[in-house]
Amino acid sequence: MCVAQPDSAISLLKSISTEMQQAPGYVQKRYHLLTIKANDKAYITHTSDSLILSLVDYYEHGGDKDFLGEAYYYAGSTYRDLGDAPRALGYYQKALDAMPGDENLKVKSKVYAQMGDLLSYQDLTGEALLKYKQSYYYEKTRNDTAGMVYSLRDIGYTYRRLDNIDSAFYYYKKAESISSSFGDIALSNLITSQIAALYSEIGMYDSAKYYLQPSLEHLSRTNFSSIYSIASNLYYRIGQYDSVHYYDSELLKYGNQQAKLYAYYKQARIASLENKYEDAISLMTDFFLLNDSIQKTVDAETLSRMNSLYNYQIRERENHELEVKNNSAHVLLLLLTIFVLVVVLLCAYFILQHRNLRIKAELSIERLKQVQEKVYRESADMLAENNKKIASLEHELEQMRLEGTTDNRKETIKRILENENENLEMKLQIKESADMFMHTSLLRNKLRERAKVFDEIRDEEWKDIESFLNTNYPEFLSRLQTIGDLNKSEYRTCLLLKCQLSPSEIAALLNLTSGGVANIRRRLSQRILLQSKNPSDWDQFIHSL
Repeated sequence: MCVAQPDSAISLLKSISTEMQQAPGYVQKRYHLLTIKANDKAYITHTSDSLILSLVDYYEHGGDKDFLGEAYYYAGSTYRDLGDAPRALGYYQKALDAMPGDENLKVKSKVYAQMGDLLSYQDLTGEALLKYKQSYYYEKTRNDTAGMVYSLRDIGYTYRRLDNIDSAFYYYKKAESISSSFGDIALSNLITSQIAALYSEIGMYDSAKYYLQPSLEHLSRTNFSSIYSIASNLYYRIGQYDSVHYYDSELLKYGNQQAKLYAYYKQARIASLENKYEDAISLMTDFFLLNDSIQKTVDAETLSRMNSLYNYQIRERENHELEVKNNSAHVLLLLLTIFVLVVVLLCAYFILQHRNLRIKAELSIERLKQVQEKVYRESADMLAENNKKIASLEHELEQMRLEGTTDNRKETIKRILENENENLEMKLQIKESADMFMHTSLLRNKLRERAKVFDEIRDEEWKDIESFLNTNYPEFLSRLQTIGDLNKSEYRTCLLLKCQLSPSEIAALLNLTSGGVANIRRRLSQRILLQSKNPSDWDQFIHSL
């Protein structure tokens, strides 16, 4: 019942919870294991490891060893839900070790599939493929048709990630054949939708539409985001933007986070192609806000540790065998294995570092563009541009009045621009007042006097400078922190530039040389603005924030 009807099983188990308090200890342990199993089958997220760890301890030290492998498996599933992938992999490996021979094939298949998922998440695609194939082997041995289809789907998707299109098609088509003969429409559509996505990727759009259509006709809550994302991507590739708008609008209302992210991106690209630049900027802003939210949920350190702890489990098992056999030849083999593992891990680490730096650089560029766009929209240049638009609209409307016609849309746009200009003029006046106040402020004068005697600013005084800047330029510090990671010297140089101090004064207050301050400004201009090595360009940028 826990597998076929988990919701019913949960209700039944809850109904006998009072009786279980008086049951013998071994019955209570079995009851708790069944409860965890039912919750797992019902996709209820595990939120604590206390209960499963007590069960693991019980079955390790005197309980019925027939349930030890299953306890290890659900310990792995618990840590999977808790986001501790290394411990999840460790318990999954223990589950396999506790189930030798041909027993518990269903649990073994699930263990290998879960290990494949965890390895796939950290881009260890080759190792994930081996786990998925092992899972398929056990499902085939059991003659579990549905299990075979899911395993074949996972194998096909992994080959797809490895850019092995022929193998991906082979396993997808094999899964399609089995699911069709099985008569499960939902299972069949799960596979055909993946085939459609693959055909779309390689440019065979008619085939993609053919395989996607059944899935669109049998949508469910679980496959909605996936199916509509595939459809949106397909029509985006062939330029049918009306269809893309439809699917993306549905995804933005009901889709998961990842589906919404790519929907924002595609809609921004389409708006840009259609010269709707304000819409494009708004959509890209939504894209980056959502992307930042998603990125905060990703624990890069945990993922990087997954591989090391997984290999650590293997190495520890090998060490135990070496201690039992006491064979010096195996010691040499272990040392060689450790060396290879270290090299592989170092390579993986540097690859991940390079990828993370590239992604970070791309996001920094986009954030800089957003900041520059905000600064421009609060500048005199924006005011002048709006005035040109207003003058043009006034001319057009005057011509229409002479002709006896009107255009309410143009009238509305003109009023919007006029309102924007009123707000913009007010902001420019405020900024001008802030600059004038800064120029004559007591803080700036004190800093200049201290620079004359090379009196370095102490660490505890920087809070006062930040507070002063935040009062006079409310968005300066937040925008400065948005554009990139600055070290202490870079950050403090920027604060003093905003205080309208000269490079020589800054050098005196930071205990640096004038050349050192120039290098900081030049480095920031080159690294963040990506367009100049001139220190004065960075000064101008700081004053614009």
